[in-house]
Amino acid sequence: MLRQTAESFPEIDSPGMRFIARLFRLRDVIFENAQREMAGFDLSPAEYSVLATLRKTPAPHRLKPSDIYKGMLLTSGGLTKVLKTLEERGYVLREDDEDDRRGSLVRLTPAGIALAEQAMKTVIGSDVAMLNRVADAAQLDALAEALKPFTETLDR
Repeated sequence: MLRQTAESFPEIDSPGMRFIARLFRLRDVIFENAQREMAGFDLSPAEYSVLATLRKTPAPHRLKPSDIYKGMLLTSGGLTKVLKTLEERGYVLREDDEDDRRGSLVRLTPAGIALAEQAMKTVIGSDVAMLNRVADAAQLDALAEALKPFTETLDR
């Protein structure tokens, strides 16, 4: 694709364009790998994201639904459907929010914590193993540091 772009549309061929194209492709490769691993836990990407978001919060691993979907590409209605499925499977509980009588909190159950931890270790482990086929830990750390100014400056 990059060679074709350089040949057929040289006006846009630049280091920046090549960086973006490779970054997008890498994101797709990682996401495809992660989806295969999530399927082994019978989790959709949205379900995995909810469980991982809750597990990354301090115990008792609970958040308001609005805090869960802030970082996700889901509407509140889409999140409600995911939460209902996770609740039916015994991975989350919805509780009344004592600070806001109109609101609720979503909390991981012990089964949800166990599943989230196992799935996150598997998915992240698989993604890192895939990257380690190309680069060692020091190279990956250097690359992560090199990307830091882009994410910290542009993510505002």
